[in-house]
Amino acid sequence: MSFSSGWSGALLTGLMLGGCVATSESAKLADEVDQIRSGHPTFMQRTFMTMDEQCRSTRRPTTTVVEAPKRGRVEAVTQNATAIYESGPYAHCNDRVGKALAFRYTSQPEYRGTDSFRVRVRYADGEIRHARYNIEVY
Repeated sequence: MSFSSGWSGALLTGLMLGGCVATSESAKLADEVDQIRSGHPTFMQRTFMTMDEQCRSTRRPTTTVVEAPKRGRVEAVTQNATAIYESGPYAHCNDRVGKALAFRYTSQPEYRGTDSFRVRVRYADGEIRHARYNIEVY
């Protein structure tokens, strides 16, 4: 699924599922600006995943780009990421790796400056989250 500039836990079939925001590899989770090299496809730090009570990945959340980047394009892809549930009933799943909804951004060639995009993420249980990605292209 690719988007270009110009457009912009719950009970499920008897299983408890926990949705979380995750990080790809060792990236720290924060509302920081992602640093992107101009013209190079780069995975954003924040990803979204769902695990069951045994910490197994379940169906990946779906997404809609509600505000596309103005100076590049973004793709929704599946990527392995590390779960971050912090406290709560799924805290025992922290640091487990599973399939996650990730976003890969590529700026326009030779562009330098800032960009951003916003997404709506829908989990299998109906939960909806919104996220804004701020990007600095160098």
